[in-house]
Order: sequence, then C-alpha cells, then structure tokens
Amino acid sequence: MKRATIIIILVLLNSIAFAQRIIENPEFEVTNSGITHISKIELSKEATRIHIHNKFIPKWWMSFEKDIFIQLDNNVKLNVLDIEGAKFDEKITMPESGEKTIVLIFPPINEGVKKIDYNNVVFGISLVEGAKKSKKSSEIPGYVSKWIDNELKKEANKPLANLSSKEFFNESTGRLIGYIKGYDVRLGFKTGIMYTHNDITREDYPVVVEIHPDGRFEANIPLTNPSYSYMVFKKSPVKFYLEPKQTLAMVLDWDEFLYVDRMRNTYNYLKNITFIGPLAKTNEDLNKFDDKPFDYKIFSKKMKTISPQAFKEEETVEYKKNLKNLEIYLKNNSISDKAKILLKNKIDLEHANHLFDFVSARDYYAKEDPANPILKIPVENDYFNFLQNLDLNDQSLLALNEFSTFVNRFEFAKPILVYPKPNEKNTSRFIPEKTFEQYLELEKIEITENDKALRESNKNKAFKSAAEVMEFQKQFSETYKNASKAYSKKYVEPFISIPKPEKVTMEKWQLRDSIVKNVFHLEKNLVYEVIKIRALDFDIKRTNTENAHAYWNELKKDITHPFLKKEGERMVNKQFPINTFQNNSLADNLNSKVNISATTLQNKLPEGKATDIFKNIIATHKGKILFIDFWATTCGPCVANIKQMKEKRKEHKDNKDFEFVFITDESLSPLEPYDKFVKEQELENIYRLASDDYNYLRQLFKFNGIPRYVVIDKKGEVINDNFPMHNFSYLLNGILEKYN
Repeated sequence: MKRATIIIILVLLNSIAFAQRIIENPEFEVTNSGITHISKIELSKEATRIHIHNKFIPKWWMSFEKDIFIQLDNNVKLNVLDIEGAKFDEKITMPESGEKTIVLIFPPINEGVKKIDYNNVVFGISLVEGAKKSKKSSEIPGYVSKWIDNELKKEANKPLANLSSKEFFNESTGRLIGYIKGYDVRLGFKTGIMYTHNDITREDYPVVVEIHPDGRFEANIPLTNPSYSYMVFKKSPVKFYLEPKQTLAMVLDWDEFLYVDRMRNTYNYLKNITFIGPLAKTNEDLNKFDDKPFDYKIFSKKMKTISPQAFKEEETVEYKKNLKNLEIYLKNNSISDKAKILLKNKIDLEHANHLFDFVSARDYYAKEDPANPILKIPVENDYFNFLQNLDLNDQSLLALNEFSTFVNRFEFAKPILVYPKPNEKNTSRFIPEKTFEQYLELEKIEITENDKALRESNKNKAFKSAAEVMEFQKQFSETYKNASKAYSKKYVEPFISIPKPEKVTMEKWQLRDSIVKNVFHLEKNLVYEVIKIRALDFDIKRTNTENAHAYWNELKKDITHPFLKKEGERMVNKQFPINTFQNNSLADNLNSKVNISATTLQNKLPEGKATDIFKNIIATHKGKILFIDFWATTCGPCVANIKQMKEKRKEHKDNKDFEFVFITDESLSPLEPYDKFVKEQELENIYRLASDDYNYLRQLFKFNGIPRYVVIDKKGEVINDNFPMHNFSYLLNGILEKYN
C-alpha cells in the first residue's frame, strides 16, 4: 500500500512538473527572421503557449496569419489555435520601443518531443530546460579557407594598375566565391542573383550565385569592364567590386542578414564582410564608406511642390555635403586610388541622376494634376549645365552601378529627344482593275447592311494602331471577310511589290549632335558614343542586312573608342550576319505576312538546371505555342498588362493552337494578393515558383526586369525571348501561320 502511494505521488509530481514547465529564452539552431524572437515556451497538458517577442521598426506594422504552425521533431505538424495580444490577419503597429510580445497557443506537445520548428522561421528550438546553445564559431572552417585559397591561386592575372588603363574594357569573366557563416539549408534559399548587364549594348545577363549546403557560394560573372555593383541573397544586397579575369572571395555573416531584416529602412547593405584576394583592399575601402541613403518619398513630394531650379539649388547643397563627407573619409583613412575615384564618381552620378529624375516625371504628374502651377514651370536649358561638371570621357564611370541609370536618363532627356521630320513624297497609288463593289456584283456576293455601314464608316475613320484596325475588322461578317480576301488575292496582291525594308539614316544623330553641342554645351565624348551604340539594336530592327551594315558604316565614323566599335560591330552582326547580304528571314516574314518583330530565329534551350526547371513547367502544355508571361503582383506594369489582356484571354480560351502561361516568384507575389489577383483575372496555367527556381529562369532568358514575355513553339524551342505583348493581336496570326 505504501509503495503504491509513493508511485501515485511520483506520477502526480511528474504531471504537475510537466504542467508547469516553462522554458525561458529557449535555444535554437537557426532562424531566418531578425524580427521574430521566441522569449518563452509554456508546456502543459492543455496547451503549448509560445511567446513571440517581436523587435521591429517603431510605428511599422506586422501581422500573424491563421495558418501559423509548429513542426515537432517526430514530423507531427500542429496548427495554431488562438492568439493573445493581437488578432489574426490584422495589422499590429509597433510601439515607440519597437518591441511587442504576442502569445500563440498550440495544442499540447508530447513530453518526448525535444525540438520544434516554428512556422518555417525558427528551426531546432530546444524544449530541454537548460540546454546550451552550441557556440557558433567566428572562424572560417579550415576546409573552407583551403578552398578559398586554392580558388584564388587559379587566377594568374594581376588586377588593373588603375582605372584609366587601356585594359579597362575586357570582355571576360570575373569569379566570385565566398562563405556565409551560420548558413543552413533550412533557411529556405539556395541561390543568390546578380543582375549583370552590359551598359554599352543594353544586354541583360543575370547570373545565379549557387550556394552549397555548407554555406560556400560561387559564380562566374560575365563582364565587359570593372564593376562596382551588388548581388542579392534573400533580398539583402551585397556590394562588391570585381574586375575581368579576377577572383574575389568574401565571407558573410548570417547574423548581419538578420539585422538587415530588422532595420530594413535604415540599413541597406551588409557591412560586416571579410574580403580576400587581390581586390580585397579596394573592396574594404568602398565598403567602409558610409553614404547616406536618398529619401525618395521626400523627393516625390518635391516634384509637385517646388520648381526645377529650386530643387537644383537644394540638391546642389546636398551634393556638396556628400563631397565633404567623402573628403573627411579620405582624410581619416588610407584609401586605394581606385576606391577614391569610384566613390567620387558615385557621388557625381547620383547627383546627376537626381537632377535628371526630377524633371523626367514632371509631364506625367502634370497630366495627373493639370491645375498645379508648379508643374507648369518650364525646364530651362541651363538646368542641364550640371553635365558640364562631369568628365564624360572618364571610362571609370562605367564601372559604377549608377552609370546604368545615368546613361538611360541622358539618352532620354527631353532636349535630346529630337527626330527628323518624315519625308513627304508623292507616291503613285495603285488602282485595281475592278473595285470591291464591282467584284461583289460580278461574283453575286451579298453582304449585310452592317457590313455596308462599317465599310462606309471606315472611309473617314482614323486608327491609332494596327491592333485597333484588327479589332475593327472583326466586326465584319465572315462572308465579307472571305470576299475581301478573295478580291485582294485576285486584283491587288499580284500587282503590288513587297514593301522595302526601312532605310536607317544618320539624320537623327546629326540633330542630336547639335543639341549636345549647342544646348548641353558639351564636346563629343565617351558617354555620348555609348548612347549611340545603345540605340543601335533598335535603330536597325526594321531594316535588312544591306541597310543595317550601310548604316553602321556611317555611324562608326562618329565612334572613336575601339571597344565601342567592337561592340557595335557585334550587335549588327548579331541581327544581320555579315556572311550574307540577303535577309531571308525578312523576306520570308513579308511573304507570309509575319511582322519582322514577331519572330526571331528559333533557339534550342541549353542543357542544364534552368532548362530542366522550365521544361518541367511547359511539359503539360506540349503541342501548343506558349505565350509566357514572367510577372509579379508587386510589378505595376505586369498587373496593368494582365488586366488589359483579360478580354483577349477570354476570346482565345480553350484555343487548340496556343495558351497563355504565367510564371512568378513567390517572394515578389505574396500569397494573399496573388490568390486574389489570380481569381479576379481568371488566370489559368499559373506557376508561383520558389525564388531559387525563378532565379534560374531569369538567367535562362536573360532578363533583369519584368514584365518579360517569351514565346515557345510546339517543340519547346524559343520563337522570341522578348516578345512585344502590346502587339499580340497584330502579331498572333503571323506566328500561328509560321509555327503551327
């Protein structure tokens, strides 16, 4: 009896102990949130109470969804039951302290469970009281150090002596390697991405940075010149400077990623980086400089409230402050010459970009608010005299990420956007042997009264686009359409010649040369030559081989830099190979009435992981032409175009020849707005990919920005990897005719 009593007491004591078990600040293995901290876990037979102590930016908000869960170490998943201190799916505004605790209530956990994961955010949370967290080594593992050393030894070339070197332009690759301390595959990302581009030719070629399970990462970066840019891991930008034929190693710390996550409005780039290799010193010097982030919210307000001249005066004051900040930094630190030049040029370009941006959007805002007197103040030509303070022959400008914005704003600045007037020549008009009315009478074809009314209205109707013409023509009856085709085939087509390709002239550049000299008061310079090469691809798109090469032979007389000439030559030969002076693809297109911009040469996708991901997506659509839309709910133009195409999608629903396919990145299209938008727009064939997979598709189809449209034929090969979706109606029939 006594023994039985002791056993009962022990059982009760154990029960009470379990019911009251509290773990303060439980240890965990890894987390992917700098905001969410688990401060306490209360375990009982009735429930599991998890205290979430949130540290975030004061006055910012967060929320907790009803689908929160915990995963036990026996793979059992428990969904949340209730919440204390907030409501599900409602905004929680952070107090001035930036800290707030919420309690989430889950079902009870079996006593044998030792670890749990919280909502794919915090992993390996210990339920053992007094458990000691394994110390994260501040040292790089020996085998990682050895790997880095071996990779650096593979590169025998020395870095550039200086940024004015004749070797500055060099089409080659740079190699990026490194290690993330504290990385764990459970963090949910296996890649980073670098949005690489060629500023001379406008070509994009984003590069996936692969992360190994142990935290090592590597990538080969195609370059045309030194580049001070950035890559992105888990939405966090990592700045670095790299040169062609050089290898740069860096060591990152996952704890800093978490800090960036928490302080996202004030801490934009990782600073705690260890650089290794010949370029380490330059990178350290660049990384240590504390440049203040530009406030674009205040900037947007100024566009509507102050004049261009007033803004220019304010911006000049800020520019001088930034230069003073740099002067102090250079005085207090021993800085490499490359870093000095890049930091100064970066400040100069940012200043110029702010001035360009201020006036570039004024027309848009003026249409939105036509009564605003500030937006009616003209931009005088002398506003642009800041360009005279820049050394536009300095090739090192191209090493900076800010140059891409600068050259784009320069080439589309209002004063320089002048075009030659179209030639007005008297052309003889072909008159068919019989009119369409005579043909109808001869063939005894009866058309409807509606057809007659439409035909009459067409005489005085002005169309804004080819798409509008096609929409108008759809209103005619099938009898009328068939008669019109037959009439054209018999009385029109045999007697007219195929239109000649557009001839490209130098007149546009003669006008712009004058603007550069007389309005901007600039001599011809390297940046202006870059602008001419950047326009080359567009200028020759609608011509043929003979005209394209004739135009290039004239244009290159204005290009003095040998590398720019080489790039221009490559762009012309890319579209129109020099080995033939007969544009067969153009002739084929015209003969079959396929617009030249509808198609490119078919391309087989290269073997590799990216193609495997893509082929897995399109496998279920085999046997159809696919119009693929890379988009996101957070992309305004993407959303607008999908809305505009809604009726068009309905019109072609269940078409046997082609389908629309929509692909997005889960990080760019949050689930709730994504589901709502997909339902509202009645989207089918939708794919919301993990960011890693989406990064590979960016690399495969070479696009940095979205929306991006790709057309795939029935065999899974590329028809066009940059399709003009705004011309869908106009180009569709030609594509179906050629690729069906």
